[in-house]
Amino acid sequence: MAIEANTSNVGDSAREWDVIVLGLGAMGSAALLTLARRGARVLGIEQFTLAHAHGSSHGGSRIVRTAYFEHPDYVPLLRRATAGWRELELASRTRLVHNCGVLYGGLAGSEVIAGVKESARVHGIALESLAAQHVAQRFPAFLGQSEPIEEFLFEPGAGFIRPERAILAMTQVAQHLGAHVRERTRVQRWEESHDSVIVHAGESVERTKQLIICAGPWSPEVAPQLRAPMVNTRQVIGWVTPRAPECADAHMMPAFFMERVGGDPLYGIPMSSDQAMPRGVKIGVHGRGQVCTPENIDRVVREAERVELEGLMQRIAPGAAGAITQSAVCIYTNTPDDHFVIDRLPEFKRVTVAGGFCGHGFKFAPVVGELLADLALDGASALPAGFLRGNRFDRA
Repeated sequence: MAIEANTSNVGDSAREWDVIVLGLGAMGSAALLTLARRGARVLGIEQFTLAHAHGSSHGGSRIVRTAYFEHPDYVPLLRRATAGWRELELASRTRLVHNCGVLYGGLAGSEVIAGVKESARVHGIALESLAAQHVAQRFPAFLGQSEPIEEFLFEPGAGFIRPERAILAMTQVAQHLGAHVRERTRVQRWEESHDSVIVHAGESVERTKQLIICAGPWSPEVAPQLRAPMVNTRQVIGWVTPRAPECADAHMMPAFFMERVGGDPLYGIPMSSDQAMPRGVKIGVHGRGQVCTPENIDRVVREAERVELEGLMQRIAPGAAGAITQSAVCIYTNTPDDHFVIDRLPEFKRVTVAGGFCGHGFKFAPVVGELLADLALDGASALPAGFLRGNRFDRA
């Protein structure tokens, strides 16, 4: 997606909107919905189809959790997001969230274990500490685990969400409320004038009072003025067909996030009866993969990559292990500190950007939509998200 951005004077031929949202992945769709709920005349533009598999908002399932080891400051935003997911389920009459719990594992005092405990302590989140033998008794998928894990924590209020269904639900409810959606439309450039932003999209020219950019892995190209450095990395995910499927269902198995000695953590999400294709237990390594762009990313999963994931599953959750029968590639858009960027674009009065969600952002979509709507319509937000402003990198 080639984007040019500048400040210029334009003619009066463009159609006019209160807000245009560029990119309708998780964050853009949430912003579209929030703006529609607030009565804004809003247009969402997506270069592919809705719920596509080219970026970072696909994969059939995403973990949702509240005892956030990344930083306790995320927890108030997560609680607001959780309420937003419930509201969306009611509005769309679609089940999105499965509360199977999340099991964390690692060495005693490790980053994940210490961080989960701290968030739970600060914010009063229900958390259980489990001995290894009790983990195996309660969750047979982990019987016979050989990875050296010293401590397990279980968050019963956590689980997973269906990302593609969530995006479709958000955009459908938004359209019911009057939002406009344009798919398969590439934006050539945008320009800020003294009183509006002009967006050249496909064959049309649109004028808007405010522009929101949610371009995911295309962010460095679409919003090069954003001083927050972002790097895209290739991430492989696979779906295991378990030898003992009764151990791998969400009624018997939680989602999990397991630290490994000498390697990046492995995460997994159980099967459930409402699961569309791909079927199986979803697994992946949460870490920084090969640097890429959306244009040059290698989307072919190699046999060695599948074998590696199968071996990790055998060591961490042997009761739900088996062959990887389907696999895919997604993209992480990373910032140097692995925290998001949600802010006004520097030196522009009418452009707001959300990006750098680093593989752990999807669960925040409803509250990110609120933040973006606040910034676009009001110029500021009362939500506690100041730690996500892009200017933190100016001080680095």
